[in-house]
Amino acid sequence: MNLKDALKTRKGQLIAVCLLLVASQVFLFATLGKSFFKSIPNQQKIKKIQNDVARQKQDYTKYAVEKRSIEDTRKRYRALAASAWLQSHDGVVETTLRRRIGDTAGKLQFRLNNIGAVRTGRVNHEFFYAEIDINGSGDIGDVMKLLAALRKIEPVLSWRRLDLRPDFRFRRNTGAGSANLASRLEIPPTRLNFNGALRVLCYDGPLTARALNITRPSLRELDSAAEAKPAVPEKTPAPQGKEVKK
Repeated sequence: MNLKDALKTRKGQLIAVCLLLVASQVFLFATLGKSFFKSIPNQQKIKKIQNDVARQKQDYTKYAVEKRSIEDTRKRYRALAASAWLQSHDGVVETTLRRRIGDTAGKLQFRLNNIGAVRTGRVNHEFFYAEIDINGSGDIGDVMKLLAALRKIEPVLSWRRLDLRPDFRFRRNTGAGSANLASRLEIPPTRLNFNGALRVLCYDGPLTARALNITRPSLRELDSAAEAKPAVPEKTPAPQGKEVKK
């Protein structure tokens, strides 16, 4: 029986199918077996993967630290800009700062000898400073009250220079056995002279007052409220009745 006659029988066909299956398995094993064995992990592959994972963890930690540093820098920048003088919110610094200092002294009935002109200087392309010289003299308690009141101004003013000295203008004797000239002029021994330079940081960057979420009252609003506040009329003393002569 030849091959042609054998394939016509049921048994021959079954044998041929089995041979084809074996040949296909051998072909698949020959073509895919190499890549299959490559995908099977061994100690070298596991060690390499572990090193890659460890390196990626280090990179992630490094990037996370850099991201936190950038976020902290951004927060500090916004906080500094929000605490600075913003002319769209606080007014023109060259005029408003001088007026604000004068009004603060006026409320305390403290007379300043001089309030200088405001001068400015650039810090960088988004920040600059404004500086003003003031000087005056008064009792130590009044001077301390003025300094405390100036400290409460917002944006906060800082002293670049402050000199406090006792008032020695009349602290010399006029002669042997004579009274002190200061005593004769009723100048208290606690009187102080002071002079210094007040400085405020100003911001003129791209962020607005709304973007910076500034909650302090605007100096413009404070000035408008002060101007709109009605003046309190002075109370005139009631006329005294005439004495009836007995």
